[in-house]
Amino acid sequence: MSYVRETGETYVAVDLKRGASLTVSTPVPLLTHMLETFLLYAGLGGVVEARIKRNLDDNHHIIEDVAITLGRAIDKLLGDRTAVARFGWAAVPMDDSLALAAVDLGGRPYWVVKVRLPNITIGGYPLYMFRHWIRSLASEARATIHVYVRGCDPHHKIEVAHKALGLAFRQALSPADKPLTTKGTL
Repeated sequence: MSYVRETGETYVAVDLKRGASLTVSTPVPLLTHMLETFLLYAGLGGVVEARIKRNLDDNHHIIEDVAITLGRAIDKLLGDRTAVARFGWAAVPMDDSLALAAVDLGGRPYWVVKVRLPNITIGGYPLYMFRHWIRSLASEARATIHVYVRGCDPHHKIEVAHKALGLAFRQALSPADKPLTTKGTL
């Protein structure tokens, strides 16, 4: 599913396909790496292209707009959400770090992120934006996302969070015969 977001500051295009090859291009090296990681672990391919049109800040707008656009593309990919497992969870260790992630693709946005990150920038990505990225993704994908991370190395903490979140999405996106709900509808 495709979605394009263009503002005065950014241009972001996302085209998602299940199981396809993946190409990610952003002006923020760590963002590119984390998108590749998340999408690979989620079992999603396609193209993510992001460009800065007017640089106003510390990459806040491009990181936020990528999350918004990706979330909207995921929302479109889900359709009426009746053919997916809906829930997914994962625990992933990476060296000194451990991440737990859980998602509900039932259509209600909510987010909880528990991680201690220093106020630094890695690869053009200010780490304070991680919570905002998750919030924007959850809001636009209409998903509940919980991410809990422990560890020492900030790069490892961010990377392991994306791996766990990707695996949780992979599980939640897996095919299902009917919606998982006692209400009969999502």
